[in-house]
Amino acid sequence: VKMSDNRIESRIVLKDGASITYHMDPAVMEQEIFENLIDWGASTLPEKSALSVADFTFEYYGENVLGEEDGGISGGVPNWAPVAGGTVNILNYPQMGAGENQKVRVSYSGNDEYRPCKNVEGTLTVNKAKVSVKVHSTSIYAEEAKDKLGEGFVTTDPADKFDIYTIYGGMTSDVTGSVFVQLPERITNNKLLKLIDDTLFAAGKPTLSEIIQKGTTVGKLKEYLNDLLNSDALTALGGLLSKVGIDLDTLRQISNTLNKFPGLLDNVRVAIGTPDQAGIYTVYAITNNKNYETGVGTGMLLVKKHYSGVKLQWNQTIPNGKLTAEEAKNFDFGVTLMYDGNPAKKQTNVHYLYSGFTSKWKPYSSTTTPPTEPGRYVMTVVTLGGNYQAAPITRAFQITK
Repeated sequence: VKMSDNRIESRIVLKDGASITYHMDPAVMEQEIFENLIDWGASTLPEKSALSVADFTFEYYGENVLGEEDGGISGGVPNWAPVAGGTVNILNYPQMGAGENQKVRVSYSGNDEYRPCKNVEGTLTVNKAKVSVKVHSTSIYAEEAKDKLGEGFVTTDPADKFDIYTIYGGMTSDVTGSVFVQLPERITNNKLLKLIDDTLFAAGKPTLSEIIQKGTTVGKLKEYLNDLLNSDALTALGGLLSKVGIDLDTLRQISNTLNKFPGLLDNVRVAIGTPDQAGIYTVYAITNNKNYETGVGTGMLLVKKHYSGVKLQWNQTIPNGKLTAEEAKNFDFGVTLMYDGNPAKKQTNVHYLYSGFTSKWKPYSSTTTPPTEPGRYVMTVVTLGGNYQAAPITRAFQITK
């Protein structure tokens, strides 16, 4: 029996120079491809009004990615994959992302009147989407940033997956300038960090690990970023960053942001992490996602001192308020700053003043060294700056022969 297909031979023609905008929902992107890539006037297909995305298969030619435990690094194996992403030949391919003149192909499944049409190839530009970033200004107590500043502190619209670089700059309670840079967790992934370090090392640049471990200053960090973004290393680094989804515009925005903090000198130290010192900080949140334009949000963070449950406690009591000169030499005049019954994490804001007269009526005053000569003295201990504020304590004592 000779079988024949008398249906109309369908034909798909794709437009040249077509473009759409990235969307986190692949169904929206497929609808945009349906609307903008197919040249409906030149194609031989049923009426557009009678068709939908479900009648077509949209694919793009991209590279696979490794798992999140590997930092989302590109696996470097190209293949045709669904626009929505998925598993092809046991490898994982992401959703089609932003990029110029990407290879795409379209297939039509056919119907009762039209034959199927397979794998018509063309190109498509996917423009980066815009993102709105908001920093929800808040206040926390010192040394609580890691626990309290969760996902709700910085939000994005749309709520896609973003690497967020958060820069805190301001004055601490010690009236000193301070800058903290919080890196996305993905960037400090061991495998990804090693790749970045190896590329920087090969270009003769300080590695990211060195900066994290040793710290740097505002001036050095600005100089480093400027040098990096204008050096021959950029070619190699840019290729690597592209593979791991880091946009160079994000690095440029970080560099620009460091220039926005008023009154911060270049010799101010930059710490990696969240603020651990009481003070008021201006916050810049910078997003990175290769499918979006770099977004920036600003806000404020007040890191409050601890007042409740804080007290100064003598390390050693003075029996009856008297010590011999011999006992004074080995006596522990120190004070421990206590918080909720335990020594505070930092004791650096405890300050001393010893004053009085020796037995020969010679005045004595010191902020560092306790007296050891016979005489009558007063010892005052206060907290200045720091994360804990305690009521001052004082005691009078006598040193005898």
